[in-house]
Amino acid sequence: MKTLEYDLVAVGGGTAGLVSAAGASYLGLEAALVEKEALGGDCLWTGCVPSKALIASARRAHGMRHAREVGLQSADPAHSFRAVMERMRGARRTVARHDDPERFRNMGVGVHFGAARFLDAETVEVEGVGRIRSPRIVLATGARVAVPPVKGLEPTGYLTHETAFDQHTLPSSLIILGGGPVGLEFAQVYARLGARVTVVEMLPEILPREDPDVSGALREMLRAEGIVFRTGQAAAKAAMADGQKTITLEDGSQLAAEEIFVATGRKPAVEGLDLERAGVEVRKGGVVVDDTLRTRNRKVWAAGDVTGGLQFTHVADYMARTVVRNAIFPFPTKVDYDDVPWVTFTDPEVAHVGMGQEDAEARGASTYAYEFAELDRAIADGDTRGFVKISADGKGRILGATILGQGAGELIMPLVLAKQNKLSLATVSGAVFPYPTRVEGVKRAADAYQRGRLQGRGGQLLKKVVSWLT
Repeated sequence: MKTLEYDLVAVGGGTAGLVSAAGASYLGLEAALVEKEALGGDCLWTGCVPSKALIASARRAHGMRHAREVGLQSADPAHSFRAVMERMRGARRTVARHDDPERFRNMGVGVHFGAARFLDAETVEVEGVGRIRSPRIVLATGARVAVPPVKGLEPTGYLTHETAFDQHTLPSSLIILGGGPVGLEFAQVYARLGARVTVVEMLPEILPREDPDVSGALREMLRAEGIVFRTGQAAAKAAMADGQKTITLEDGSQLAAEEIFVATGRKPAVEGLDLERAGVEVRKGGVVVDDTLRTRNRKVWAAGDVTGGLQFTHVADYMARTVVRNAIFPFPTKVDYDDVPWVTFTDPEVAHVGMGQEDAEARGASTYAYEFAELDRAIADGDTRGFVKISADGKGRILGATILGQGAGELIMPLVLAKQNKLSLATVSGAVFPYPTRVEGVKRAADAYQRGRLQGRGGQLLKKVVSWLT
């Protein structure tokens, strides 16, 4: 069996693996990618790209139904679900060009397809290829759906985000297990395209990582679109009855629908890798790494969803860049997730960075908020849902921020940059924002901090100076 030698090998062809291999090649190393299926990973094939394409179709359908709200004639959007899915697949094919194997080979990256398993601390065997040896191996195999241990669920059958994009027909009704970002995004898509949707969440509130006021407000918005929520209840049993799939909850109540959708979390994709041969430790949440992303094996690093941390494409990119730097240069850099934003792509979106309000205020922060109902552009657009809120310390430095509203994923970035660069809300308030825009909501929340300063001792002194000058 032949043995190939590389300076760095990334096992897994998702974002973390692609960035690791391309970055190493750019810096002059002989780099390789190993992937058992197709380049692009979860984000391209079963995550970010196809889900956002469906969200776009569902948003248009919702806009057509509610056109009367902006002075137009509403229309019930008749649609072919197959055409919606084909449009999504077309978008996915277009984006897939960015992850074409030939593009990476042209960068100088060796691309090998086949299932990989470790033979020792620095050697992997790739099915159909041979052995690949490297002093720097990056584990980037991602994560898979974690199916809850619900009695009868497997024989009853279910969809997940990994299988939903292969469907050609819209279920008339769905029970979605899980009220996190994935569950809510799919719930809204299916509901807007015409299905009856019930979301079951075992915790007391949806989006448990968000502040209660944010989760509660979004729940009411989704409920207004017809989505039913059963929170504080876990699924106990699944079965088939009268041609429907049923879920029995812990309290004994029963739900019935044409289809069940599982969105209850993810687990690291490490099956078949034989990581014990490489001395790489795996716990329930993922591959164990230190704060430089190195495993117990000094020749192996891990990046992306396989580590069990923040499961976002932009985080996988950040981790991969850190791995490349640490695998090549002395004096390694530690990862720091304090300034990493995340977005739930419902409509309206939820965007967040830093601490939640309760944690920030426990550290002495004050919270400043601004409702989109007061914002000129939101009023003109006819969509005043949501708010901006920012928690900052006494010097105006941002500890955390959340935006619930249209385009929140874009609007959060001024606050991310301000937080990362330790800029005060006074600086944000002093910047000139274009009018009329939604991002003005960020400025208005920062203005609330400035007004608070004027009410304090410094403000009283300033008023005396102004009085003296006039």
